[in-house]
Amino acid sequence: MRQQPLHRRSGQSLVEIGALLALVSLTAILGLGLIGTNLNAAMCQIVIGLGGKCEDLLFRDPFDNLNGWTTKYGNWNLENGKLCGGPRAGSIYRPIEADNYRIKVDQSTLISGYGYGVFFRASNFDSSGSSAPVGKVNGYSFQYDPGFYPGQFIIRKWTNGTEAAPFARVNAPSGFVWSGVDRQIELEVVGNTFAVSLDGEEILRATDNQNPYMSGDMGFRTWNADSKACFDDLSVEALP
Repeated sequence: MRQQPLHRRSGQSLVEIGALLALVSLTAILGLGLIGTNLNAAMCQIVIGLGGKCEDLLFRDPFDNLNGWTTKYGNWNLENGKLCGGPRAGSIYRPIEADNYRIKVDQSTLISGYGYGVFFRASNFDSSGSSAPVGKVNGYSFQYDPGFYPGQFIIRKWTNGTEAAPFARVNAPSGFVWSGVDRQIELEVVGNTFAVSLDGEEILRATDNQNPYMSGDMGFRTWNADSKACFDDLSVEALP
């Protein structure tokens, strides 16, 4: 019986192994997509496991679906590829597997009403039995708030579902257009210090020295009967 040359058999084996690995990878990616696991995070884990380096991106969400999100209250739907909340008050959350992180929303749009908020370092949002619209959440919220006279950007602290008076705030610029404009919101959360940028410019920086929350997840909120806001192109990056 005539045998194939060793180099030919080796070449065929490499091709077969490559095809098998591609098939396994495709199957894994499809499976992760079905269960809502972020593919960027999964690929980062693979690269790091092979001894490589990866961006500190925890996840990116173009809002093709709502996998990974928990709606606590209100109306949250996908509209034209965006996450939209309202009208009326509501909140929705997503876990973050890091203590320090940067939240970036490339398109945040107030459609109507008196504002929206971005939760960070949030916990207890999945508790039940509370009459408060956002449950018994602990954490912080940055609020894009034209209804807070004379129109301000503020940071609030939440304890067992109750929001305290703002511990940081700044007036919006004169003539600022609140509604119908896509805004880029960026929150940098490191230790007990928080920085907020709007359209690429830092507008607010604050430190919580009173029993700060040092870990927790993110979310969005709306309030007031007329409030509606939409969000798109969300990314969360781990920070040292």
